[in-house]
Amino acid sequence: MIKLIAACFALYASSAFAVLEVTVLKTDEDAFPIVISPFSVTGDAKQGEAIAHIMRDNFNRSGEFNASSANQIIDDQINFKQWQAKKIEAIVIGKLDQVSQKIFNVEIELIDTYSKKTLYAKKFAVHNSGIRRIAHYLSDQIYFALLGIKGSFDTRLAYVTVANKGQGKREYRLEISDSDAQNPQTIFRAASPILSPAWSPDQNKIAYVSFKNGRSEVFIQYPFMRRKTQKLPYFDGIASAPAWHPNGESIVLTLSKDGNKDIYAYHLTDKKLTRLTQDVGIDTEASFSPDGERIAFTSNRSGQVQVYIKHLASGKIKRATFDGSYNAKAVFSPDGKSLALVHRLDRDYRIAMLDIATQDLTIMTSNKLDESPFFSPNGSMIIYATNKGDTGVLSVVSILGQQTFELASKAGEVREPNWSHYSK
Repeated sequence: MIKLIAACFALYASSAFAVLEVTVLKTDEDAFPIVISPFSVTGDAKQGEAIAHIMRDNFNRSGEFNASSANQIIDDQINFKQWQAKKIEAIVIGKLDQVSQKIFNVEIELIDTYSKKTLYAKKFAVHNSGIRRIAHYLSDQIYFALLGIKGSFDTRLAYVTVANKGQGKREYRLEISDSDAQNPQTIFRAASPILSPAWSPDQNKIAYVSFKNGRSEVFIQYPFMRRKTQKLPYFDGIASAPAWHPNGESIVLTLSKDGNKDIYAYHLTDKKLTRLTQDVGIDTEASFSPDGERIAFTSNRSGQVQVYIKHLASGKIKRATFDGSYNAKAVFSPDGKSLALVHRLDRDYRIAMLDIATQDLTIMTSNKLDESPFFSPNGSMIIYATNKGDTGVLSVVSILGQQTFELASKAGEVREPNWSHYSK
């Protein structure tokens, strides 16, 4: 038996702020039909249902599956004709045995209902504090077994919440959570705005912009360790829009140190600052390609707000967007072939995807004020900020089928989302 003890990370920060409510807004009728049965349990029955429930929710949010539950626990004697008649293509069955006060043995099996073959099976031990994490891990494994690509469930979100405190005062909080918006934690709070949180590639650090010193500065938080918050050196003017190099050793950001907004790279170890753009126009909102060889950035150098791509080795800069008069805030897809960006359509701002090679632009959303797009680690979903009424919420759109679900807080607004890389 392989033992996998899920660690419970201690967050040295303030307590949880608010759980975001998840609402599915649109579903795909052609999604892959799968049943995730309640786990048979010896011991704490709630833990067995918790794993199955989290897994079902994960698959349904992905936009690629229609995951349901069986009316009762499915044992080893599977009635395949019954499931075939219901057009269910795969079933997941599991067992959970409590072997001590805090340790459970978990068994799980994924079975194709038509071939009757086992596609995935695993046995391991888990600490009771790791039940939620293990449900995300198993969701990723089953996702890969069925589709051949990694899932994005065992990852994290970062975002900013804003709450009115009365008398014109607001409280801003930098929050992190699991990929399903559960298990939230506040890692920083302030009375001044917090902007542009960005996970480092190793998922151990978050860069963000804060005005706590009365000016725009970039900070780095370490949410999982007792380490002092790091502030990047003060540069004349503003500092904004940080984004990590894939190797985690440097950050690209916008600076106005010479009187004009341009893109710079700051190396964290040798503290070297390198200027990457120099134009009379405004250059901002840079992001690295997955291989670190290119940056995409927003510029008005053509007289319109458009997205450009710079090849760092050659220094060549090419305009990437030509559809419409406003395209901004671009981020690369994990395969480096596409950009997610904000596109203005008439008076509305929508999230769109750009095929870099063909320059084809696909509008993904239908709201009036969408912003801050970011891909899930496997590239199958895009999270972004939008407005519902007068309140800021987060939405996620799946690229296949364009299913959408919404993340909202009862306690205030939610803004500035960022999706982590894969957990280590």
